[in-house]
Amino acid sequence: MAGAGYVGIAVALMGRNHPFGIVLAALLFGVLYQGGAEIAFEMPNVSRDMVVLIQGLVILFAGALEHMFRPSVTKAYQTLHAKSSKTVEEAN
Repeated sequence: MAGAGYVGIAVALMGRNHPFGIVLAALLFGVLYQGGAEIAFEMPNVSRDMVVLIQGLVILFAGALEHMFRPSVTKAYQTLHAKSSKTVEEAN
């Protein structure tokens, strides 16, 4: 497969260099690649460029979801952590 090195870099970046994340990202890329080949085979009017565009959009939005939810998750974590620290201080 041509370009496997670039796909590997993208998988590592999307998996955030964590083994579990890389496995999930590799599965996503594999599904997108194989699904794109199936769509191009089943529907001849869908070009390979359209499949690559759809794959790129899926990857873009999967990466963007992290930045969309991160502020609210961080705030909730900080609130919970502050409450648990306050409870521990009151117990002492």
